[in-house]
Formats: sequence, C-alpha cells, structure tokens
Amino acid sequence: MDERRSVLLISHEPEAAPGMIGSMLLERGVDVRTHVVLADPANPNIDFPDPAALDAVIAFGSFSNAYAEHTRPWVAAEIDYIGGLMDASIPYLGVCFGGQLLSEALGGSVERAPAGRDEIGVVTISEDAGLPIPTGPWFTWHEDRIVLPAGVEVLAQNDNAVQLFRHGNAVGTQFHPEADVELVSNWLRIGPDHVPARTSAAELLDDLSTQAVDLRRNCEQLVDWFFTDIAKAPV
Repeated sequence: MDERRSVLLISHEPEAAPGMIGSMLLERGVDVRTHVVLADPANPNIDFPDPAALDAVIAFGSFSNAYAEHTRPWVAAEIDYIGGLMDASIPYLGVCFGGQLLSEALGGSVERAPAGRDEIGVVTISEDAGLPIPTGPWFTWHEDRIVLPAGVEVLAQNDNAVQLFRHGNAVGTQFHPEADVELVSNWLRIGPDHVPARTSAAELLDDLSTQAVDLRRNCEQLVDWFFTDIAKAPV
C-alpha cells in the first residue's frame, strides 16, 4: 500500500463540510477525497467510491433527519455502504449524522431527542470507561440522538445522549469535533430556525471563538486516536 493514506470524506449538504478535520488531514499530507451526497438535493449522489481504494472513511453531519420518509432512499444506501465498509474492515468515523447512520448499520436506530434534550453549543462529555479523548470542550448541534443496539461499546455519554461509541474499527460521535467559527457560521446561515431560545447565534460563535484553541487541540487528539488506535494507520 502506498504510504500516503487515502481517506474519503463524506459531506451531506455542501455546508456540512469537513472543517478542522479536513484541514488537519490536508496539513498532514493525506490524500483526501470528497463526496457530497446532496450537492443536488433533487438527485442525491449515492455512487460512493470503491472501498478497496480507501484507507478510511469519515462521514459528517447533516440538516436531514435519518428517519424522515423523504430521506430514506439515500440514507438507506449510505447505511448499506457503511455496512460494506465494516465487512471490508475499512476504518470508519461517523460524526453526528454519520454516527447516527453507523448506529443503524449496527442494528440500532435514531430517535428525536426528548424535549430539552437536544444540544447546540459547547458541551462536556462524561467518561464511561477509559475515555481516549478529552471530556471537553466539544461543539455539538443535534436534535436527534443515537440509540445503540446491545453489544456496542459506549465510550462516553452525558445526560442528553450517547456521545462516543465504538464497534471494532468503526467509531461514532454525537458531537462535532470538526466545528469551528467558519463552519458553524455557515450552519447558522442556512439553519437559523434550529437555534433554540436558550441561546443565540452570537453566543454560539462567541463560545467557539473563545475556546478555539482548546477545540482544535481536542480535535487533533481525536484524529490522532482514530488513525493511530482504531485505523492502525497513523497520519
């Protein structure tokens, strides 16, 4: 295998970009390939690359709901693709929506978070057993949450949701390690109605800016952990 790692980054909407994770991989000389599912929402692109050419796959968030009837055709196709990655032992990291689809690929599901249990903003995650990354700060933005089947290892959670889980060399997060001010500014532009009354766009961006150094450091630690300990292919 060529020493230069080839990693597929799946975005759903163009605005759900790889953010800090994508820039870190490029800085480290990784061969980054991108795939946007909903560049044309009327014609979802489910022609995913051949896993045999990949060393790892990372899938990011979405403004879509995995269980919504109109999303199921392309969501089901992506879940099948994730299942194929696991069958082929291709390391996978699912971020937020990507983690929710991993849960489904493992036999779990996705549900609407109960009232008051949605999360948007900077959070801390609690340790279940031997947490391999910092407890926080992490940025999160979700109205749905992961429901895991029995037998999947939960690494961290908080009062609102499962936050980090692992099955073999597949990992899912409910939070957004890739988020920075630029990325979240784009989310706020296309989804301002998703911001609950308890916070504001200005507050979210101020928290991201204030904690930018810690958020980037934590993202780097997650990337290092995933590629070194999970994918067994340091970058």
